[in-house]
Amino acid sequence: MQFGVFLPTMPSWYRTSTVRTAVEEVARAAEALGFASVWANDAVIHPPGPDFQHAEGVIEPFVTLASLIHLVPRLHLGVSVLVLPQRNAIIVAKQAATLDLLSQGRFILGVGIGHREEEFAFLGADYAHRGAITDESIALLRTLWREPRVHFQGATYTLSDAVFEPKPLRGDLPIWVGGSSAAAVRRAAQLGEAWLPHNLGLDAFRAGVATIRAHAPRERRPLIAGWFGVHPHEPGKQMSVDDPFLIGLVSRGIAGTPETIAERSASYRQAGLEYVVCAFAGERVDSAVQQMQVFAEQVMPQFVGA
Repeated sequence: MQFGVFLPTMPSWYRTSTVRTAVEEVARAAEALGFASVWANDAVIHPPGPDFQHAEGVIEPFVTLASLIHLVPRLHLGVSVLVLPQRNAIIVAKQAATLDLLSQGRFILGVGIGHREEEFAFLGADYAHRGAITDESIALLRTLWREPRVHFQGATYTLSDAVFEPKPLRGDLPIWVGGSSAAAVRRAAQLGEAWLPHNLGLDAFRAGVATIRAHAPRERRPLIAGWFGVHPHEPGKQMSVDDPFLIGLVSRGIAGTPETIAERSASYRQAGLEYVVCAFAGERVDSAVQQMQVFAEQVMPQFVGA
C-alpha cells in the first residue's frame, strides 16, 4: 500500500496559520515522513451556510500544487477531486499537461462530477447532465494529450484538426475517478486509472471493488484507492478537534489509537484497498503534523510494500 496526504487547503485546517505556512509545513512533513503524495481539493464558489463548509475558503488546486513542485521534489502531486463538468475540459488539459511537465511527470488528476447544484448555477455549468459531460470531458482529455491532430465530436465539445500542445511528459496522464455512486464506480472502472472514493464504509467499499473488477477491461484494472479522514490519538484521549466540519470528517473516517487505525486499515486492505489519501484533522498545523508522524511511525510500516 501507498499513502498520500490531503493538504490543509481550507480555513478549518489552518486557523492559527497562514494558508501558505499550513500547506508548506504539511507538504514538507509528508516528504520527510515517507508519504508518496500530497493532494489538493477543488471548490470554486458556493452559497453561505453550514451545508457548504466543505468549500469554505478552498484555494485553487493547480496553483497550489505548482507552488510545491520544488519544495517537495519526491512527492506526486494530486487533485482530489477536480469538479470536471464545472470547467472547460480544454483548459483543464492545458493546466494538467503543464503541471505534469513542470513536475517531471509527478501529477495525478483526480476528477468527479460534483453534487452541489448551487455551485453549478453560479458558474453557469450544466448540473443536470454533469455525468455525461464528465464522461465526454475525460474522452476529450485523452484525445488532446495523445493525438498530434485533434478531431473530436461530442455533445459538448467539437474540434476539427486542432493542435494541442504541450503534451504531458508521459504522453498521457493518470486520471483517478472519485465518487461512490453506481455510475461513478462504473466510470472509474471503464475510464480511469484509479477509483478514489471518499470516506466510504467498509461494506460499500467492498461492493465498489466488486463492481470495479466486474466492469474494468481485462487489459487494464484500475488502482483501488480511498480518501479517508484520519485522526490517531493516544489511548484514553478524545479527538483534539471541536470544529463541527472536522468532527464530521473524522467520524466518517478512521479515528482511534494507532492500533485501532491499523486494524481498520487492514480490513480495507483485505477488501482491495491499495492507496490511501489521508486527511489528518486538526485546527492547528502542528497538531496535524504530529498526527502524520504518529501515523508514519506506527501505522504505515505495517502496510508499505505489502
